[in-house]
Amino acid sequence: MAEARKVFPMQTFVSYLRGKAGNYNQDVLELLSFVTQKQVDKELAPFASAMSKAWIYEQHPELARLGKEEVRELGENVSILSLPADVQEEVNYLFDKIAEYKQTIEEQKAKIAEYEGIIEENKKKIAALESKVADYEAQMKNEGEKKIIASASKVDEYIKKVDDLLVKIEEVKKHGVVTVSGEGGAAPSEGAGETTEAKSSEPAPEFGFGGDISDGEFGF
Repeated sequence: MAEARKVFPMQTFVSYLRGKAGNYNQDVLELLSFVTQKQVDKELAPFASAMSKAWIYEQHPELARLGKEEVRELGENVSILSLPADVQEEVNYLFDKIAEYKQTIEEQKAKIAEYEGIIEENKKKIAALESKVADYEAQMKNEGEKKIIASASKVDEYIKKVDDLLVKIEEVKKHGVVTVSGEGGAAPSEGAGETTEAKSSEPAPEFGFGGDISDGEFGF
C-alpha cells in the first residue's frame, strides 16, 4: 500500500509535541488518527501518541527543537507520512487488543449491572421473608403465651382439686366418714355411734318368761 502523506498546521505540532501531557484537542486527535491510520479518541490518544512521536521526529528532527519562538522560522505547515507497514502492523495488533479489552469491560459492566439487579431483587425478597418471619414469630409468641396462661390456669385448678382431696382424706383418717357439703342430710355426729353402742350393751327388760315386768305379768 502506498504511503499516505498529509499536511498539518505547525500549531498542531506545537500543541502535540509541546503541549501539556494528556491535553489532546481535536486537531491533535486528527493528526494522530492520520499517523496511525486509526480512529483515535481521547481514550486511545495516549497509545497513538506513544507510537507516533518517534516517527514524526524521524521525519522532521527539527521539530525536536521546536519552540514557540522558532515556529515562524520552520514554516506554517508540516507535511508528514503515516506509519510504515511494519509499525502499522504493531499498531493494528495493539488497537485490536485494546478493542477486545474494551468489549470485555463493557460485557463485564453489563454482567455486573445484571447481577446488581438480581441482588436488589433478592434483597427485596429477603426483606419480605424477614418481615413474614417476624410476624410469624410474634404470632407464635402470642399463641405460646396464651397456651402458657391456659396451662397455668389448669394447673391451679388441678392443685385445688388435689388440696380438696387431701382434706377429705384427712377427714376419713380422723372420723371414718367423709363430710360432703351440699349432698343432702347432715353427717352423724361423733357421739351418735357411741350412744348406739351403749344402748345395745344394756340388758333388755325381759326375763325370758314371755312377759314384760313393767306390765305386772310374771309369766307363770
